[in-house]
Order: sequence, then structure tokens, then C-alpha cells
Amino acid sequence: MRNFLISAAVDIVLILVSYFFFRKIISGPTRHRLYEKFFSSFAKFIIYVFLVTIAITGLTALILYRTWFIAYINIIAPALVSILVGFLISTVPTKGAGDDKAKE
Repeated sequence: MRNFLISAAVDIVLILVSYFFFRKIISGPTRHRLYEKFFSSFAKFIIYVFLVTIAITGLTALILYRTWFIAYINIIAPALVSILVGFLISTVPTKGAGDDKAKE
């Protein structure tokens, strides 16, 4: 149970770090275009995230199996998926449609 809690805490930190990292390096309009592309259809978004998650986990398993570190798959694969989650969260717009009018 202790290892699970440590792994979960590290995953949360990775999500937050990748969120702020991608938010810093990708400009607002680009993030908004990515958001519109990813979330245009919620069903497609779920399918794409599922497929990318399977690909990340599969490639990680293959690499770890070849290097004899397969025992760490339950730590490394979720950590890599956490980076993906941080990226997806960073694309969500934080300003509403009427926010620019409030400044005037």
C-alpha cells in the first residue's frame, strides 16, 4: 500500500509539472486549436486517449521486457501516461468567451 501511495503522489506531481510545462511552452492560440481538434468529438477523444494509452503502455512494456526491468512497469507506464494527461489538461482553455469584454 505504501508503494501505491508513493506512486500515486509521483503521478500527481508529474501531471502538475507537465501541465505547467506545456502551458508555458505552447502559446494560447495554439493550445486553443489543439483543444478544438482533440475535443471536437468527445467519443473520438475517448477512443484516441484509450489507443494512445495502450500504445504508451505497450511500448513501455516492450522496452522494459527487453531490458529486464519489467517489474517496474506498474510505476513507469502510469508515469508516462500522467505526462499525457498533463498535456491534455494544458490544452483546455482557461478564459471564457466573455472574459475580454470584462476588461473594457
